[in-house]
Amino acid sequence: MISESDYFQTMSNRFNWLLFVALLFLFTACSKDETSTTGNEEDSIEEDGAPNSPNDERFNADINQDGTLNILLLGPSKSITTGVSTFSLEPVAAQLNAILSQDSTVTTPVHIAYEDTYRAKDVVVGLGSDASNQIEYTHYAHSLLQYYYWPEGQEDRMSYLKGDSEKDWDYVVIAADPYIVSKTPGFYALGVHKIAAKVAEGGATPLLLMMWPKNEQNTAPSSHFEEFSYRIANGAKANLDVVPAGLAWQGLSSELKDEETAHPSPNGAYLAAATIYAQLYDENASTSDYAYNDSLADAALQHVREAKTETHFSGEFTYNSPFQGGNINESIIRYNHTGTSSENGIIGGLNWVVAKDDGTQLERDGAPTVHFNLGRANTNFEANKRYKVDANKFDYSIGFPMQDGGSTGDTSMLYGIDKRGSQTENGTDLGVALYMVRENELPTARAIPIRALYAQMKELQIAASAYRDNWHMSRDLDRASGAYIYTLLTGKCDLGEEPMDTASAAWRSWRAHKLGYETAWTLRSLEGDVPECN
Repeated sequence: MISESDYFQTMSNRFNWLLFVALLFLFTACSKDETSTTGNEEDSIEEDGAPNSPNDERFNADINQDGTLNILLLGPSKSITTGVSTFSLEPVAAQLNAILSQDSTVTTPVHIAYEDTYRAKDVVVGLGSDASNQIEYTHYAHSLLQYYYWPEGQEDRMSYLKGDSEKDWDYVVIAADPYIVSKTPGFYALGVHKIAAKVAEGGATPLLLMMWPKNEQNTAPSSHFEEFSYRIANGAKANLDVVPAGLAWQGLSSELKDEETAHPSPNGAYLAAATIYAQLYDENASTSDYAYNDSLADAALQHVREAKTETHFSGEFTYNSPFQGGNINESIIRYNHTGTSSENGIIGGLNWVVAKDDGTQLERDGAPTVHFNLGRANTNFEANKRYKVDANKFDYSIGFPMQDGGSTGDTSMLYGIDKRGSQTENGTDLGVALYMVRENELPTARAIPIRALYAQMKELQIAASAYRDNWHMSRDLDRASGAYIYTLLTGKCDLGEEPMDTASAAWRSWRAHKLGYETAWTLRSLEGDVPECN
């Protein structure tokens, strides 16, 4: 028989033991709960500290956690040239919506939107120093860059891309005109990087759709689309992944490659949508209740997974285009031009840039071959003052779109990056470049995208106007053009020390110099993450 004191001691020990077991169970349960996540919670952290990968069953593509999966598909409905089919995203958006909206594992509402980047507007252009020759051209946006800088509704468009308007995007899928991709991949890259940066600024994830051409006779082969896409993504400032739909299409059997007038074909549209799905979830689109073709869904997932470990390009970028980098490496750069005031202004800007490089000088003319010839590109106004192409005399022939008259130019040139009037009109940035392509002036011809430089200067708020008087381009635009020429032809940059006062004219000139370097670097390399200037 135990005493009363022993009894209470025994009961106390049992109570302490039970309390310990209960606390241990509660601690274990809480620990598990802290590492678990549902589709509506933030991604958990694995033991190695990395976020859950997309193939984790708990992955939620609603990355901004607003309760809706919002995906924007962005691309043009019309090509800049006749005879080339653009890659339409409208049927791709419809197929992606069908896949996601009928997928029982997607627990949030789905909103898929398609934005047509093609634009057209009639704009009056003044030609000549007094702008007395007034012409109304229809101006067009075919490139991603012109879409980005299209003046009409630009502020609202920037908000839309950032997801600050009616929809807060989780993903934005970017596509482009296959002809522009093929002939001017650097220009394509510049547009992609602008849009991807704006999308990322708003918190969404940009994705670059690797397309495929409908007819390789009018475009680059599919292998070049692969190289361009992965070079651009690899060199982006934003976190930009490639959706390898083009690789999936190349790998299909001939029986699955249906052919129709539309591009992509119905099978191609589903394949592209299934590839986007596989890129998001690392899972097969056939898991959705939407049934189309399991073989296409299998191909999409296979190529998404394989592409992550494959090598898609190697070495330096050397594709032949009007924006290809040059290889001048001499201490004296010699040039030739007609002697117009516009050319003198650009050469003055180039002299200003070269003066920052103690080891390089600029000289006019001399015995052939001279490093480059510079001239206007327009054929509709003083065609005798155009750039000259002669490989026996000039290593490179550089053309620029003559500025519009000052009475209209501050606005009309912002509409005139891509195309105005007819396909053969060469008074725009791409008009100059594609004229060089059509006239077989490569590999020596090079184009200066002066209107794109001006648009970027306005975006950076370092230029209120493109002019220093009613006709001539501003000194800073000339300096940006000179810096562009210097970097495009040599790959070099010597900025000098940045002025301390960012409100000063000296700083604006320095920033224009930097802009010319950055633009040339992106156009010649496809990289948006531009190295620091030496």
